[in-house]
Amino acid sequence: MMWFLLPLVYIALTELVILQCVQGEDRAILRGGNDPCHGYVEVYHGGKWGYVGDTNWDRFSEEVACKSTHCGSPVEGLTENVLRPIGSKVWLNEMKCTGKERQLWECGYPGPGWGISTYRKATVKKIKCSNKIQITLDGFGCAGTVRFSTDGGTRAGYFCADLWGKEEADFFCRNISCGLSKEIDVHPWMIWKTFQNSKRMLVNCSDIKSIDNLWQCVKEMGKTACKYPASVICEGYTRLQLKGNTSNVCSGQLETEGNGTWKPYEINITSPDVWCQQMYCGTSHSWDDDGKRLTCTDNVKVVLMDGKKPSKCYGAVHINVNGSQYPVCASTWTGTEADVVCRELSCGNVVSHNNIPGSTEQGAMDNVKCLGSESSLWHCRAKRDNNALHCSSTIHLVCAGSIAVRLTDGPGKCAGRLEIQHEGGWRQVDKNGWTDINSDTVCKQMKCGRNSASLEKFRQGSGDFLRHIVSCNSSDSHISACFTNKMSNNAFGKEETVGITCQEHRVVFLAGGEACSGMVGIEHGNNTYWLSGSDTTWNNESAGAVCRQMNCGGVFNYTSSTRNTHMETWDKAYNCSSDSKSLFECEIKTRSSVDNDTIATVFCSGKIKVNLTKKCWGEVNVCLEGRCGGVCADSWTFNQSMKLCKDLGCGDNVLQPIKKPTETQVIVKSLHSTKQTTPLTHSNFVRMAEDDTTCNQNPAYVVCSGSVKPRFNSSRDKCSGNVEIFYEGDWLQVCKAALQNKEAQHVICEELECGQAVSSTDYLGVEQKTLHAVSKLECSKNDIKSLKACRIEAQSSSCAFAGLQCTNWRKMTVSDGCSGAVSIHSNGNHSAVSSEGWTETEGERLCKDLDCGSFKSKKIYNTSGNPSLWARNFSCAPGKNPKNIWDCETQASGKDAAKTQQLFIECEDEPNVTLSEKCHGLVKINDVEVCNSGWNKKYSDLICQEQGCSNALSTYSDLQPKPDAKYYHVSCDDYHHKLGQCRRVLGKCDQTLVNVYCVGDIKFKTKETCGGQLQIYYRKKWEDICPLSLTKTFLDKLCEVLGCENYIEQFLKSESGNLDLKLSMECSDDHLDIKHCLKEMSCQRKRPAEIYCTGYVTNQTTPTPQSKTATVAISVGVGSLLVLVTLFFLFVRICIVKKFKNVMNTPSKMLSRKEVEFESGDYEDITSKANEMEDFNRGRFRSQTDVIKENDAHSNSSFPYDDVDEAVEAQPLTSHAAIDVASRVNYFHEGAPDQSDDGVTYEVDDPQESYDDIEPSPEITQTKAEVHDGPRTTPKSNAVAPPELVQGNEDYLEPGQDG
Repeated sequence: MMWFLLPLVYIALTELVILQCVQGEDRAILRGGNDPCHGYVEVYHGGKWGYVGDTNWDRFSEEVACKSTHCGSPVEGLTENVLRPIGSKVWLNEMKCTGKERQLWECGYPGPGWGISTYRKATVKKIKCSNKIQITLDGFGCAGTVRFSTDGGTRAGYFCADLWGKEEADFFCRNISCGLSKEIDVHPWMIWKTFQNSKRMLVNCSDIKSIDNLWQCVKEMGKTACKYPASVICEGYTRLQLKGNTSNVCSGQLETEGNGTWKPYEINITSPDVWCQQMYCGTSHSWDDDGKRLTCTDNVKVVLMDGKKPSKCYGAVHINVNGSQYPVCASTWTGTEADVVCRELSCGNVVSHNNIPGSTEQGAMDNVKCLGSESSLWHCRAKRDNNALHCSSTIHLVCAGSIAVRLTDGPGKCAGRLEIQHEGGWRQVDKNGWTDINSDTVCKQMKCGRNSASLEKFRQGSGDFLRHIVSCNSSDSHISACFTNKMSNNAFGKEETVGITCQEHRVVFLAGGEACSGMVGIEHGNNTYWLSGSDTTWNNESAGAVCRQMNCGGVFNYTSSTRNTHMETWDKAYNCSSDSKSLFECEIKTRSSVDNDTIATVFCSGKIKVNLTKKCWGEVNVCLEGRCGGVCADSWTFNQSMKLCKDLGCGDNVLQPIKKPTETQVIVKSLHSTKQTTPLTHSNFVRMAEDDTTCNQNPAYVVCSGSVKPRFNSSRDKCSGNVEIFYEGDWLQVCKAALQNKEAQHVICEELECGQAVSSTDYLGVEQKTLHAVSKLECSKNDIKSLKACRIEAQSSSCAFAGLQCTNWRKMTVSDGCSGAVSIHSNGNHSAVSSEGWTETEGERLCKDLDCGSFKSKKIYNTSGNPSLWARNFSCAPGKNPKNIWDCETQASGKDAAKTQQLFIECEDEPNVTLSEKCHGLVKINDVEVCNSGWNKKYSDLICQEQGCSNALSTYSDLQPKPDAKYYHVSCDDYHHKLGQCRRVLGKCDQTLVNVYCVGDIKFKTKETCGGQLQIYYRKKWEDICPLSLTKTFLDKLCEVLGCENYIEQFLKSESGNLDLKLSMECSDDHLDIKHCLKEMSCQRKRPAEIYCTGYVTNQTTPTPQSKTATVAISVGVGSLLVLVTLFFLFVRICIVKKFKNVMNTPSKMLSRKEVEFESGDYEDITSKANEMEDFNRGRFRSQTDVIKENDAHSNSSFPYDDVDEAVEAQPLTSHAAIDVASRVNYFHEGAPDQSDDGVTYEVDDPQESYDDIEPSPEITQTKAEVHDGPRTTPKSNAVAPPELVQGNEDYLEPGQDG
């Protein structure tokens, strides 16, 4: 806002400064001559006028006088003396000019001063200057801008508007004989382009009295100070126009304007040429004798252009001048100018007008300003130029005359899809934001009454949408009055078109048993009428028009039917021709009041059929007059779908399609029924044009509930298995949630003749990631026998699928999987299958169902029992191609059941069920892994028992399947005793693969001999378990399993911390085998279980408490020891270097195998020696606890060893002192550990080691290492080891398990 005010403040201050300068400064003029540049000099000073004396007057004085009055230079020889008034003031005298001064008072400065020099002479000088001043009006007839010329008219300049006022304007208007001034405001249409490059002068006469010429009031201002020229409209100005000819606005009745109104111009002496020039119409061409009509030489008219073509009532505003088109520039354009154009062109009111920027055209008019009463835009005030004006923007105008409405694609004039004609094209209208008042206005404009509430739906069409928002008032009768300047913001959204049915809408129908025949009725609004069958009005031509209107071909016969008293007769009759297409296109005749007894009845030759392309689903197909095709989907309604499904006997419900319709040749835009017509074949059909293909991609498409049907998918069982529903041509799986509806379960079972539903079941096999699945099944509690009466939905879903079992379920099994006695299980009963009628065909079918390969043989199964036989036989007829053995089931033969024997069948294949390892591992059937989908503990028990591994302890799934591989999915029943008997299918697996761990693989051990932490060998590794809470009996059994006789009360706990554990042991009185007590039951933050049996000896001693004094003594001792060790280190380094030279060639010696015995030691990983040797090379000594003292049993027992697998009697170890130097050197170079001749790896110490208790060449001894093979009782004679040799946390090694 502040930036906007700055220019205004600047202009105000500029005008104030200029005014002060002019009023307060000295100035000179010439008076008393023939023109403003001829006369004596008069000077204004101190607010008073005075004269100039001629003392020292010369040629230079005259030059300065002409210059200061803007009159050029003096003319020689014309200077003369003239009298001045007696007693008049003389301001200047005794001037000494050089000719270079700008003003006379600057001559000889500092001269005597203002009024100082005494001048008594009665005369002053009168001079003539060279400029020839002309002040004229740039315009026509007393209106325009004021311009001047100093050379007699050749070169023009303009007076500035800055100080131009009423006084100056009045003087000028009087001088040009135009009276006084009326307006002096600056109008853009008065600013000519010549002003910009012309000389400009200020003019102000406020301090000058009795001026002779405006030039006496001028002052030069320069080009930058003057923005607008001085303009004036004098009282003598007369606005003219020619009225009466829109094809040429420069021809017509001459009128003049006064106070905004126009009246015929009274004849005066003015020349017609002047009038034509004032109206920019050239010169006069003709003038009627009566002086009422004038025709000028130019031919001018206003036109609207749509691009390069003239348009009616809309488009860009142009002026056609003598055949050339020029746009009208949009500067200062308003609604007033738009009204003038629309009225001039007889186009009604203005709907919209917009400036279109970016124009590069040359225009005919700019800065147009109309009163609003002009006969043409051309006669409005405007800036014009003989050379075309440059337009920065043009005007786009829409008048009401270009707006029209129609209702199309409907069964009559007063019903259909709304289209509004706007800017030359028919536009569809978006339903969003449309109101009933708008619809009323459309109906009124079309003379169809008012809008009526209707559910009729019409084709959407394919044209552009109207972008203007339309908002009508209840009083509006034309849609053009409803247009607003607001634009729709739904230009790129999904739009639905407006459909309107007006009260005056009428439709013909035929009331009869079949389409194309019956009594002729007319539905008008909410009323039904019947066409009179009077002989005077009902004839073959009228009947033909009705048949053609109903798309029923020609007339087969026409007659009249008796009218019932409640039937109201239509009040009109029609006179039709032989080619009339509709009864309402015919001429209306007056019907006699007595023609009310009969009803017109017709039988047409055509037939109409409406169906679906795939019986109960598919594209809607209509056959009219021998041509069949589809219907536009955007006009099709849900109610029509319901009617069609019922008409076709395809159920009472309409389902949501999941597929897109295929491209179809559409021949019908829409169908329209009446209250009297129920079947769709009796509807009014709006036909498509034969070349119209806009609906082919979107035909109407219906899925009736009668098209669905259920089945059990490829099951070898009867009335049980995975459920699928036929939906739009595909068998879809059913979501588990949808099958929770109990009524739906019953309906499926009953439709499949399987009785009532028992329950839903888990889905067998891989759940295919299909695009769609049945997600909803809703059946009422009524006595429904088919899915066609249920509500069904299918949609994109990743749901879990399900199966179903009905009361009539039955399953056929073979006792040993693929060979054995054949039985049927049904509803808890076990029945034998009769061998009667069984051939190789039936055997092949059953073997295939059982996944057992081909049929091999059959025989009679002899049993000592008397099994109950199944009441039916099986016979697979040739060519029947049964899906499973149950398709071959027939009625019983009627033979004596006692004489019928049970069937025994043998198939080629037998399923090979295995575990990947003994008693545990991946489950495989015929070397194919099994997917975890649907797997449970019972199945795991089956395979463990089948493998002779007792029960299953656990099923774990941690192995991921390969993405493209196929795996078995298994489902077992309670009566199956082998995994091979269970149903199985191959498919991809989206879960993990099944691993089973059987009880038969369980092993126990303790970390020490006969005691310590208890561990279980489980899942291929040793696991700690939760604390034991077993009775003494089971603890004894556990000790026996460990090979350690009886349990003893624990007397020493391990130092293990609390852990989260996965396994527990729980035993009951029923358990005999301790292995079966193991369970996958976790516990948190518990100390692992321990057990101690006979033969265990504690290996820990109770430490003696130390006093504070002892602690201090130890600290001092340790410090002293560190000093000694440092000195010892230096001494040893020197000794090692010396001894190394002496032992380079000394052969290594081996320890005897029998000299050293190791008890329960952990063996050290030999591969770690490389790091140890590296440490020695760096000068690092092993700690004293790492040194093995020769013949020292305590040192031997303290050796740590790890990772000895299935250890045998230890091999000889190399002495620490006797080391093969060559081998050691080789070790340094090759990086490989020392090895004995028998391939056993030995521990080798660096010969550089030097200890204070080791001699340089000690006696070689042999040490014997012993490793226990399994849990055993230590012989009593050797049961107790010295306490310091026992390590409480060492593992007890079991062959084949440790490591």
